[in-house]
Amino acid sequence: MSYWKPIDGLQIAKGEVPGHSSVNKFGHNQAAEDGDDIWGGGGVYPYFPTAAVNVDIVSTSTSDDTGGVGAIQVTVMGLGSSWEEQQETVTLNGTGVVQLTKTYVRLFRAFVLEAGTSNSNAGNITVYARATGSGVTIGDIGIYIGAGGGQTQQAIYTIPAGKSAYFIKGYVGLKNSTFQGEDGVFNWLMRLNNGLNGAWLVQGEVGLVNIGSSYWQYEYGIPAGPIPEKTDIKITLTDASDTMDTVGGYDLVLVDN
Repeated sequence: MSYWKPIDGLQIAKGEVPGHSSVNKFGHNQAAEDGDDIWGGGGVYPYFPTAAVNVDIVSTSTSDDTGGVGAIQVTVMGLGSSWEEQQETVTLNGTGVVQLTKTYVRLFRAFVLEAGTSNSNAGNITVYARATGSGVTIGDIGIYIGAGGGQTQQAIYTIPAGKSAYFIKGYVGLKNSTFQGEDGVFNWLMRLNNGLNGAWLVQGEVGLVNIGSSYWQYEYGIPAGPIPEKTDIKITLTDASDTMDTVGGYDLVLVDN
């Protein structure tokens, strides 16, 4: 008789388990309202095109530029036209728009690779759809880096082509300034992209109140999955009684198909 034995996460992180890798996603929405997703840009995350589209990057500060004190180079990560993992590094031009060379069907992370004397980005940096089409509207934001943050905080991810995922653990938390029993419900949502008009499916939920139980973490005894390639995952705040400062995140193990 054989028994399931979990793989040591450190082994995966060190690249000692062939065909396995890990993903840690975390998000922050400091002013989330009912129905908002947990990401830095606020509101409902809009960048889910049906095909890869051209994107641009820009900052709200002129200091995010070569020779400036803010961000100089930013690395953008996402999925290409065949849902494959890809990334590129671009040099900012302050408040001037810079076109990225690759097209993206998904965007899930970006970070400041090089900065000036401030050691971070001076303004808010966004990557957004250049034109309307393929299920997005011009200006729909796929990447948001808040001023001074250095990288994205968005609990949104899509499984790359050629891989399956296993959900290991996750967490959520909320607060606001009233401390008068305001509450909200967090939903972990998953949507398949298998050629059909897929729906967002609730995979788990928890309700929290801003006094006494404002944070919750859970871990599966056996990892949940497999989650198929091209599946979208996000965390959303629902049934919120007030505007909330929210956080959320989760760990995935990716396995080559």
